[in-house]
Amino acid sequence: MRLRRLRRRSAELVPTRRDLLVFGGYCLAAAIYVAIGVAFVDFLLSFWVGVAYLVIVAWLLPTLVRRLDL
Repeated sequence: MRLRRLRRRSAELVPTRRDLLVFGGYCLAAAIYVAIGVAFVDFLLSFWVGVAYLVIVAWLLPTLVRRLDL
């Protein structure tokens, strides 16, 4: 099999408005996590609290927002 170079248009390389919105949401979630960690060090150092935070902020919250956005 001969491999061919992928041809990408320059428009595909530029993130869409939705991509930037999602990225901004993850940045906001990270900033909130760090702010809580500065205020409560035990929160930042707990593995299970971090896992729970990721599940809530990165999975459940966006699912809820998508369902309300119908």
